[in-house]
Amino acid sequence: MQKILLVVGSPASGKSTISQAIAARSAKGVHIPVDDLRTMVKGGVLHPGPNWTPELIHQLKLARQTATDMALRYREADYLVAIDDFWDPFSQLQEYTALLNKPNIIPIILKPDLSVVLARNHARNQPSEFREQMDDGIRMIYADLDRQETVLKAQGWLIFDTSNDTIELSVTRILTLLETSDS
Repeated sequence: MQKILLVVGSPASGKSTISQAIAARSAKGVHIPVDDLRTMVKGGVLHPGPNWTPELIHQLKLARQTATDMALRYREADYLVAIDDFWDPFSQLQEYTALLNKPNIIPIILKPDLSVVLARNHARNQPSEFREQMDDGIRMIYADLDRQETVLKAQGWLIFDTSNDTIELSVTRILTLLETSDS
């Protein structure tokens, strides 16, 4: 049975890039970016920001349920699956509880140093209110992950500091871990 990787972290932590690369390096691999599922909503799409409305929470839940359904279907067809999503300090990703209770699910948190992630966010986004909100969101995620780290590790989350990694090195580290867990 193939594995499903749930790769999470803050914006600009490398989730999408690493998840895509892992799927591409697999003989049969699929990358499921939850952000893409969310932006399929054209009328009334909401994005995380300073105010989390019930509708935003509902949209996040729908996207995460859809990602879970897709992942299980692709795994059934013998694909290695990499879901990428952001760490949600409000739900702490409880929407994935049923998935995480299934076999061969590998929960991964990418957590490069906060200064590295903020620098990546600044490289991606020109100075603006949006970038400031992203910085605030990243700091909030890091504060929550710092508070939860011991509990998350006890729950089986693997936390990778990828501050000094190239994309290739991060992918290799994760794939090596997957290979050693097969034996």
